[in-house]
Amino acid sequence: MKSELEDSMDTTAAAQELRQKREVEVTELKKQLEDATRSHDTQLQDLRHKHTQQLEQINEQLDQNKKVRLIEKQKSKLRLYYSAL
Repeated sequence: MKSELEDSMDTTAAAQELRQKREVEVTELKKQLEDATRSHDTQLQDLRHKHTQQLEQINEQLDQNKKVRLIEKQKSKLRLYYSAL
C-alpha cells in the first residue's frame, strides 16, 4: 500500500512538472504569436501607406495626362480652324 502511494505521488509530481512545462511553453507561444501579430500589423500598415502614396501619384499622373490631351485637342482644333482660313 505504501509503495502504491509513493508511485501515485511520483506520478502526480511528474504530471505536475509536465503541466508546468506545458504552461511555460504555451506562455512562450502566446508571446511569440503576439509579437508576430504586432509585426504583421506594422508591415500591413506600412504597405497600406505605400499603396496610398502610389495611388496618389498615379492619380496625379492621370490628371496631368488628361490636361495634356485636352490641350493637344484644343491645339489640333485651332490648327484646323486657322488652316481653313
